[in-house]
Amino acid sequence: MTTFLTVKEAAKLTGKSASSVRRVIYPIVRDDGHVDRVHVSPSVDDAQALRMKGENFAWRISEELLKREIPVVSQAERTGAAAHATGGGGQSELLAILREELQIKNQQIAQQTEMLGKQMELINGLSERLREGNILIGSLQQRLALTDGAVSVVSG
Repeated sequence: MTTFLTVKEAAKLTGKSASSVRRVIYPIVRDDGHVDRVHVSPSVDDAQALRMKGENFAWRISEELLKREIPVVSQAERTGAAAHATGGGGQSELLAILREELQIKNQQIAQQTEMLGKQMELINGLSERLREGNILIGSLQQRLALTDGAVSVVSG
């Protein structure tokens, strides 16, 4: 009897993510005539019946297909690989790269700050010119002192 595992169980067994396991399953379930369709549960008919009922179901993958598609990694190998990836030389190299990136970002922030300062000076200058223009228009309006539009005749 073939043993079927849930996606979560398969991910835990292989040391891969659940999405990696789903990447194996989905191409198979999309093609009802796929050679490996017998290694995915529920069957085509069962899945269709569950969909018709509106029920949710979880895909399950056979251990045989899982071992063929994604090699099972032991816990010791997983922890050893993780330690190797974050170990000694790689870590200092990663820190150097991160420091370099941080320095670049700090330079970009300094440039942006400088540009913002210049833009604020420009805005302040334009605001001052606008204020001066408003004062000039106000004084001109007072000099013109618009009348009610009646023509007055001055006799002498």
